[in-house]
Amino acid sequence: MNKVWVFFYGTFMSARILKEHGICCDKTFPAKLSGYSLSIQPRVNLIKNPEATSFGGLALIEQEELANLYESVQKKFSHVYYPFPVLAEMQDGLSRSALCYISEEFSCGDPESTYIDEMVQCAREMNAPESYILHIESFRKL
Repeated sequence: MNKVWVFFYGTFMSARILKEHGICCDKTFPAKLSGYSLSIQPRVNLIKNPEATSFGGLALIEQEELANLYESVQKKFSHVYYPFPVLAEMQDGLSRSALCYISEEFSCGDPESTYIDEMVQCAREMNAPESYILHIESFRKL
């Protein structure tokens, strides 16, 4: 069993969503990642920004399951995410080394309203601050 810690910032931050994608994960732990800002255009991504903080969830995932998850994302959305080492801070103040999957492709487009709804629900599950929920909502096109 080869598990790694992963910081998820999209809908995968929720153990519920991970299970829907076939990942054996009972719990994700609320966490934040400094130095990155969230972007949703139309898929979620992080962009380096020294003044920003992104919120999400930390999970301990089998490496094979992780590879399969992001292979599936690539096939479904034609979007490649690469693992980067990060230091995520948990709610108790402890930091944990983790992988974070970020795309170097920056596609433009409007996210679907249902995707924004799901992101908001997942962020609330992870106890993200209301200001961060509003930031997610700001990507919604009326």
